[in-house]
Amino acid sequence: MFTRSSDKKDGGWGTRDPLSSVLLDLRLEGTFFCQANLREPWAMDVPERDFVSFHFVSEGRCALLRGKRAPPLELGRGDLVLVPGALAHRLSSGRNAAGVAIDALPQRPLSPLASIVRHGGRGPRALLVCGGVRFEAPAAKLLLAQMPELVVLRAAEASPVVAGALAAMEEESRTARPGGVTLMTRLADVVIVHALRGWLERARPGGWLAALDDPQIGRAVAAVHEHPERAWTIAALAREAHLSRSRFSQRFAELVGEAPMQYVTRVKMQRAQERLRAERLTVEELADAFGYASGPAFARAFKRHVGVPPGRVSRARRDTRRPRPAARPRRARA
Repeated sequence: MFTRSSDKKDGGWGTRDPLSSVLLDLRLEGTFFCQANLREPWAMDVPERDFVSFHFVSEGRCALLRGKRAPPLELGRGDLVLVPGALAHRLSSGRNAAGVAIDALPQRPLSPLASIVRHGGRGPRALLVCGGVRFEAPAAKLLLAQMPELVVLRAAEASPVVAGALAAMEEESRTARPGGVTLMTRLADVVIVHALRGWLERARPGGWLAALDDPQIGRAVAAVHEHPERAWTIAALAREAHLSRSRFSQRFAELVGEAPMQYVTRVKMQRAQERLRAERLTVEELADAFGYASGPAFARAFKRHVGVPPGRVSRARRDTRRPRPAARPRRARA
């Protein structure tokens, strides 16, 4: 369905590969995980989440259960499953194991974003890496809304890049070497993006995702994500797509589901929000960075799309950087 840039004559990225442009713009934030050392019988209940959950089987086997009618999803060593939406589910060694909420299990912290969990009886062992990640980007909600309840990446189907990353995750999950937490976080990001790419290439979804596959509209969408700071106009976007302005506007709205300039503004405001969270910037500096004639004009657009004024985001950033007393970790199970 989606072409890779390596298939093109010049081997380039960017607007020649709209899918890659948008995937790179998903802005994975706050990846966290736990290493779950489990012995049969065991079962962990994962509640509804406001982020994407992932589970990687490093050793042994398990089943993912959801609802009473859906058949169990059997997972073996090297398999990865993504849960894109707010789906409560259970990971279990068997149907008869009693479930315990994963958040209630004793944890040994490795870092603020990683921990070790031990659970179960005295039977055969399973080793899982379970975690979550948030997507901070305009494209994320559109992407997640079209995804199925589960996305499964089997060990046998993984590309060489993913297979290497999964093998490294498996190795890191068994050891406690310096830098392992940071490496696991980066590996999880790589695997998740490639799992999404694999699903997109197999699933042939419609709607906004079909726009990325459109040879004309896809170029315009990718250009917006690559250069949100530009003062985009309908005429400029139509030139990217090699269409007339009227035909471009009609086609864009049909595929993406909203008017071109509304989409452009949403991408700009999301990127501005990210910069406010990361940098000390004034409204005037942001207005200049994103092509607005004045600070007040930018602030009005920001509040309309984000829901709060820019100053509130800046204050929240300052508050999160103030020192806080360390939380007392829960005692790990022996």
